[in-house]
Amino acid sequence: MEKLSIKKNLEKLTRADEQFVYFIAFLYALSTGEIGSVDLIKTGGETKYGKHSKGFQEVFRLGVGWSFGLSKSCETIALKISNKKDQQKQLLVKLAQVIRLGDEMKTFFKNELVASMNIYSSRYESNLESQKLFLEMFYTISSTTSFMIAANSIMAMLMGQTNSQGIFITSLIGVIVSMSAFILIMYILFPRDTLIVGGGDMQKKFRMWLYVSLAMGSSLGLVLYILNALPLPLIVVVSAAPLFIPGIMARKIEANALILDTWYPSLIRHFGQIYATVGSMGQSLDAVLRSDFGPLEKHIVAFKNRIKNRIHPELAFDLFSQDSATNIITSGNTIMAKALQKGSDINDVGNQIAEMSSKFNDLRSKRRQTSATFETIMIVLHGLTMAIFGLMSKLTELFHNLLSTVPVSNQAITLSPMDPVFMHNMMPIVILAMSVINGMAVKVGQGGFYKTVWFNIALFCVIGGITVYGTDAGLSQFLSTDFMNLTPGANLPGQH
Repeated sequence: MEKLSIKKNLEKLTRADEQFVYFIAFLYALSTGEIGSVDLIKTGGETKYGKHSKGFQEVFRLGVGWSFGLSKSCETIALKISNKKDQQKQLLVKLAQVIRLGDEMKTFFKNELVASMNIYSSRYESNLESQKLFLEMFYTISSTTSFMIAANSIMAMLMGQTNSQGIFITSLIGVIVSMSAFILIMYILFPRDTLIVGGGDMQKKFRMWLYVSLAMGSSLGLVLYILNALPLPLIVVVSAAPLFIPGIMARKIEANALILDTWYPSLIRHFGQIYATVGSMGQSLDAVLRSDFGPLEKHIVAFKNRIKNRIHPELAFDLFSQDSATNIITSGNTIMAKALQKGSDINDVGNQIAEMSSKFNDLRSKRRQTSATFETIMIVLHGLTMAIFGLMSKLTELFHNLLSTVPVSNQAITLSPMDPVFMHNMMPIVILAMSVINGMAVKVGQGGFYKTVWFNIALFCVIGGITVYGTDAGLSQFLSTDFMNLTPGANLPGQH
């Protein structure tokens, strides 16, 4: 019973399959034209929709190549899929009945498109609820890690443990491993919104600046450490600062893609309506450009110029997709290009693509709202966590100096203070480790273009380094003056 319950819980956490929705939309676009079932399944197998395309490829090979019959082939391939709730399995079973009975493909795939979109939306929103829960759990864990490490280290010192430094390192490693494992679980369970596709000049430029920034930061940190020119927390700040360059570039790429995706639904709907009336791509694009499509307009102009220069429409759509480099535009253009080639109802196809794209944009907007709240909380918690580590480092130093100058005799307890030099040298590692973990957690919550994680890491490193240095500097005068007066020979209250 326990195994069954675990299996059911895992099935509830199934991620929404965006690729399947686009595959159904592609099949529906084909079915609106004059296309037979054999040609539809063959064309579906030639696409790049992962396992869904491979399934249709096997159906065509078995049903046509081996003369097994399409309906029987669909049922046979469906039997190979073990998961009864797999959408592809259900599609093949229903498609077999439609082919056997000779029902209209257009009606069947339209109903399937509506159903698959509803399933996707419900799963995505369910994943968002799970995401909120996991993110709350993460920042709760993050807020307690510093206290746990500090408590372990302080108890080791109070209990007279000779390996208090080893306990600190073990606690730190345990926290890093456990939090990294939690982030991995979140990455597996959370929706993966594919935002950017293809390379492009901007991504090549990004990679170049990333390598330059990593080399620059490492070199600056090494030189400053050798010269002892700055305190170690500030060296971390200087070393991490160059990562803002590729991070900001990645955020610009992501922001540009989000803007293009926002304008795309109105474009594709408008184009479909005009083309269904005019019947000429060049004239349709001329009419489309009378409206304003913001940053997407330059790509539309380039697309129109290619069409008027008699470039094949499918190639022109492909170049349009490469210029925009977003998943929503690329997926929509792929469907539209094939629909034009097969003589489909472009008005209907354009409306369906626009509705799907708008729905995807709305769902991703909800996720960004959730992740923005989580990001704000993590920035505050990171600063507080680094302040606690800075306080611990300073108190360790003061505690060590106090016990080395004041005779302490108590047979009940044996004090074993941690070496302050060790704590001082461990601070950069703590700052870097916690910054990477928190930066990755924020990015997993955000989804989208994962290369923006470098901005998060740089931001957390800078906040952590400045906080630790500020805590140390602020406590130096406040605590050291009072504690350092408690030395042998110092004037006590009432003495002259």
